[in-house]
Amino acid sequence: MSTEQNKAIMRRFNEASVVNDRETLETLLAPDFVIHQADGPGNREAYLQHLSYYAAAFSDATFAVDEQIAEGDRVVTRGTFSATHTGDFQGMPASGKRFVIDAILFDRIVDGQIVEHRSQFDTLSMLQQLGVVPPPQPAR
Repeated sequence: MSTEQNKAIMRRFNEASVVNDRETLETLLAPDFVIHQADGPGNREAYLQHLSYYAAAFSDATFAVDEQIAEGDRVVTRGTFSATHTGDFQGMPASGKRFVIDAILFDRIVDGQIVEHRSQFDTLSMLQQLGVVPPPQPAR
């Protein structure tokens, strides 16, 4: 597949992920899909469960692609994720607050399906915007 086709697959993946569109995700994720997470690698089902957890905690989710770079079977996407905290998240009750954070995703695509996924979301900024973590204080 061309790099432009791979980038289009990643845009579909991002759109489907933020609305937890399992049907689309199941067509985009290879059966041997691997997600690399902080707690170790996970499989396709682990990723889908992860999305369900976030969908229950955050509504109005959007992911805007700010930049994509592709080479061979790899696509890097830099984007902006936003959502409203409307459900329990890691023991925190819904705050009703909206947040906007940066994210970067690294993916590998084979035969039109995503086989490997890594992502980094600015979770610290999200927690600061939700009021869980105080913002940085100015230097004295």
